[in-house]
Amino acid sequence: MLQNNQKGFTLLELLVVITLLATLSVGALVAYEGIGENASNVAAANNIKVADSSIRAYRAIENVYPNQWDNLANVDGLSVGGAQDVLADATAAFFGQWTATTADTVTAAVASSLNAVGVNEFQTLTSAATINLAQVSPNEAFNESAPGVSTPADELEFEFGPTGALSAVNYDNTAQATWSISVVPSGGNNQTCTASGGAFNAPFVGATLTNNTRLNRINDNLDDDACNLVIAVGFGKDVPGTTLESRVAISTAPTYTNGNIINPSTNYARFMALFHVASDEDQNGTVEVGEVFPRARLLAVVDTEGRNIDTSIAGAFASN
Repeated sequence: MLQNNQKGFTLLELLVVITLLATLSVGALVAYEGIGENASNVAAANNIKVADSSIRAYRAIENVYPNQWDNLANVDGLSVGGAQDVLADATAAFFGQWTATTADTVTAAVASSLNAVGVNEFQTLTSAATINLAQVSPNEAFNESAPGVSTPADELEFEFGPTGALSAVNYDNTAQATWSISVVPSGGNNQTCTASGGAFNAPFVGATLTNNTRLNRINDNLDDDACNLVIAVGFGKDVPGTTLESRVAISTAPTYTNGNIINPSTNYARFMALFHVASDEDQNGTVEVGEVFPRARLLAVVDTEGRNIDTSIAGAFASN
């Protein structure tokens, strides 16, 4: 008869195997640490490129840009309530606001500059708007059909008239004495940069910026000691909606997500288009009517942290 001489593992052998498995597991965790954040950075960079290309392609074919954008400044210029409640801290710290009277000549010139390239409607929240996140995500709060959004109490639509003047607030056609729109903080020669209606270099959150190094980083042509007026508007779901009848319809508005900063269920998470509308050519610290461009220029598309494609893609490899 054959005898069974097979032996089991000794305790020492089991300990060696367990140690090896533990070492391999730790190695795997180290290898995958940060892969989620890296992936989101790569996705953000790709979405910036796609959004920028789509907007410029539409402009090339239709000779105008899509006309309905999300305005991240409250209609009354207040820095509390409304849109401010749904902006992540990183977004609120990067984008500021400019509030001016609609009768002001510089305001009319800026409105005309944007209107000349088809950018003439802005979905805007009031500071009294209460966003019920259980009903609607922040991304949808700028759409009048979103559940829980009441018009015109919560959400208004700025419209420019044929002459470029801000002539109406849609839904109730109420005349608007002032307007507020989101901008990228800008200054020049360490002085506050103004435009008749008031300073537009103060961000919503954080210290006042007295130069536009952020703009210079996005586009090297914008000197860091010059005063520039750059409108920042959200690439919301209404933008694709306005292109449906065109020859180059945009299918959807991309969402930006970053696990450490942006949560689309609690924060506005759309990409932003930056329109350059004026430069302080004489460097006196004040944008005047003659310094407003006849036609606004699309400067760049950035994420809600203000990062362009270079910065975003670099972030994917920063930990490697």
